[in-house]
Amino acid sequence: MQAAPLDNPRYYLANFDTLIDWVCQCHADLLTEAERATVDAITRLPDASRALLVRLLMRKGDHFERSQLHYAEIGAIEAASQPLITPLADSATPDGLCRHNADLTLDEMLALVTLPRLRAAFPELHRSTPKRRMHDAISELLGDITPRPLPAWLNDPAADTLSVGLGELSRRLSLMFFGNLRQNLSDFVLSELGLLRCETVALSPASRAFTHRWEVDRYLALEQLREDWQQARERLGRPANAELERHWQRIVVALDATPSAAADEIPAEPSASHQLTDARATDGRAIDDRANAWLAQRRDRLRFSLARDAERQGWHQAAARQYACLEDSAYVPRAMPRRVRALELSGDISTAHALASERLARAEITLDEQLALERALPRLCRGLGLPAPRRAKAPTTPQITLTVPDLATSAAAGIHGVERAAAHALATPEAPVFYVENGLIPALFTLLCWEVLFAPLPGAFFHAFHTGPADLYRPDFVSRRQAAFETCFARLKEDSYRTVIRERHQQKQGIQAPFVHWELLSEELLNHALDCIPPAHLEACFRHLLANPREHRAGLPDLIQFFPEHNSDRYRLIEVKAPTDRLQDNQRQWLALFARHAMPALECRVEWLSATEASQGKSSEHKAPPAS
Repeated sequence: MQAAPLDNPRYYLANFDTLIDWVCQCHADLLTEAERATVDAITRLPDASRALLVRLLMRKGDHFERSQLHYAEIGAIEAASQPLITPLADSATPDGLCRHNADLTLDEMLALVTLPRLRAAFPELHRSTPKRRMHDAISELLGDITPRPLPAWLNDPAADTLSVGLGELSRRLSLMFFGNLRQNLSDFVLSELGLLRCETVALSPASRAFTHRWEVDRYLALEQLREDWQQARERLGRPANAELERHWQRIVVALDATPSAAADEIPAEPSASHQLTDARATDGRAIDDRANAWLAQRRDRLRFSLARDAERQGWHQAAARQYACLEDSAYVPRAMPRRVRALELSGDISTAHALASERLARAEITLDEQLALERALPRLCRGLGLPAPRRAKAPTTPQITLTVPDLATSAAAGIHGVERAAAHALATPEAPVFYVENGLIPALFTLLCWEVLFAPLPGAFFHAFHTGPADLYRPDFVSRRQAAFETCFARLKEDSYRTVIRERHQQKQGIQAPFVHWELLSEELLNHALDCIPPAHLEACFRHLLANPREHRAGLPDLIQFFPEHNSDRYRLIEVKAPTDRLQDNQRQWLALFARHAMPALECRVEWLSATEASQGKSSEHKAPPAS
């Protein structure tokens, strides 16, 4: 599966044909007869008409003025559009693949027409009326704003529109090909331009994102709910208001149209298109999206996002209820501390205290959740008049204080950011310093375990344009590959890991992969890291990363300094903090890991050297000894 070369003027059509062929080959059983009839009709169109259809699908929106469509490789737009507006009986688009002069809402009309044309069409309006006020102004002027064709809106018979009539089918086809709605036909173009180089993974007809039609329906319904809520926030504004809260509640009701409910038990609001049970797909039987871990995770992600938004709006009790629904999900380490906080802010401190205490008593609690709850518990105890619990002393990280020129002075010298200013001050010819943050340790992990990350497991890769396995952040990601990861880690017990990583660094250069930023991972940095970091330290870091890839991919120290001439402690990791900065939880976790494994790491507190002091030649000063 390859993108069409860009010297083909209709490269995008060839790419669209690839998408259609793949979907028909691998997902034909997930399409209805009417949808298959529509796809067949598309494949039988003249090339110019198919090219025009794809051009329209690649543009933003569904409505276009024909006079504004100009594509040299297509030719006459009117001729190319005629087959598109021909009715198609027994298809998913009986009125045609496109509609000529379809009815437009006022908002759709405003999106098409420029301000000068609006002023010409509605001369009664004040000339100074801006575009953002046109909706209200035209509504007040006309009274009746029933949808109508563009010629009727503008009172201009020459106005002429073409509207894509595929509806949800185009999203459905793209989703079944890519396995997500983030990617689209432009990814083919990026691939051909060399901007998106992807690892080759063996694909087969079994390499598909969905097994049942209801899974596609559920995915689209979840995405529609997410988009509806996002639009509501943008339309109604951030400040809490009753209308926004009612919309949030309707979204939650639709999300809670649960697997245990039959299709005819779904509440009437929101509309049927938003409901998460589809009677047509299931013959009225209940759908249990827990049977599909991927969909269950997407549902949980949306619920967590809704709960966070409820917190921001001050709907703390509602937020706590949504967090409670995530107790058995992979989101529990993030949801539980937030649930405790929401209960506290709602005034239910006793329930918050009991919940935090019960969670901390569990043996299987993650370090992420533990740190957040331990921080909350003393505050809850104070609210209840209880003695504060005794906390285990956290491992200490050595600190140094470093004085460097302030940001403006450093920037004038070509040194941008507090981290690079610290690196410049600490580096010596014998002990180089690199700004790496999250770009070194995770990248070494990827290079060592490349064949495991790109193994063609079911549900991991659906097409040729993946930048990593689709299940990377799912709860079962590691368990499905546990033996293969252990084989990779066994290489750390011998010298072969260095050879493997160096060879992959050369062979895979520029290919998109999880955690790898090629522009940062220079050969010099790679060689220093492999020569100076003991393999046992790498293994400890890799296992910590795998414990929670989504959270632990970040939080690593900003800098690494190498001491190639030393016999021991040949490197140190340095977390840089400006005067007003503080450590985040994920950073504390990494520093705690380094302390447990006796890995050299320190916290560097920066103090600013004024421009006057810098001009007087005062040098940076360490208030703790460097590594030796």
